[in-house]
Amino acid sequence: MDPDELARLEEERRFLLRSITDLEREFEAGDVDDDDYQTLMDGYTARAAAVMRTIDDGRAALPAKRRTRPAVVAGWVVGVLVLAVLSGWLVARSSGQRVAGQTLTGGQPADEVAIALTEARALLGTDLAGAFDRFRSVTDLEPDNAEALTYTAWILVQNTRTTDDAELIQTSLDAALATFERVVTDEPGYADAHCLYAVTAARFLPEPDFDLAVEQGQLCLDNNPPADMLGLVQSFVEGLETSTASTQPGDTVAATAP
Repeated sequence: MDPDELARLEEERRFLLRSITDLEREFEAGDVDDDDYQTLMDGYTARAAAVMRTIDDGRAALPAKRRTRPAVVAGWVVGVLVLAVLSGWLVARSSGQRVAGQTLTGGQPADEVAIALTEARALLGTDLAGAFDRFRSVTDLEPDNAEALTYTAWILVQNTRTTDDAELIQTSLDAALATFERVVTDEPGYADAHCLYAVTAARFLPEPDFDLAVEQGQLCLDNNPPADMLGLVQSFVEGLETSTASTQPGDTVAATAP
């Protein structure tokens, strides 16, 4: 795929993600009825998933570019190492966890939710566009499903690493942050949302929000992470606290995502 076609697809992705965000805002404000919302959301979601998959395939076919990584601040080394392990734990942990709206028995909608969540979890490590599509199908059935909302937001965050388009990155981050905030407010006991909110605030924002990252990281710890992850999460939070304490007003600390 040539660079011009990739640029066109990224522009379409930006439009679709902005449209999804605008549609959700209008629906919450009561400006769109249920039927129109569902029809439009289904269309936007399906197209966005297809476009993201095409972009991923197209980028994979391009010659690899050499990239110079910024230097990692010394106090952040542990936090960077934690990110990959933390993300893996969150996926594995959610595989056996029920969240608000899920039941062990029930009618067809609950069955559909369980199936879609299982498929989405399986795709998280290999096909983000497919996982995004499955998680969206869950929120179609259960708009307040904490797991689906959290991982939809996390996929938006992850996709900011596939583009240099500042406007697209900001649009994706705005939508993700709003979703994280919604989940931690509605489901304060759901540790995954706190953890991924913390990682996003510390590692993905153009201007890292250390205070928010520490707050959300501590809430992750407060919500009973498994024993084998406790030390890593604690180190992540302590690293953020150290970085925050050592940064004077007006200084800039560079955050890098692995």
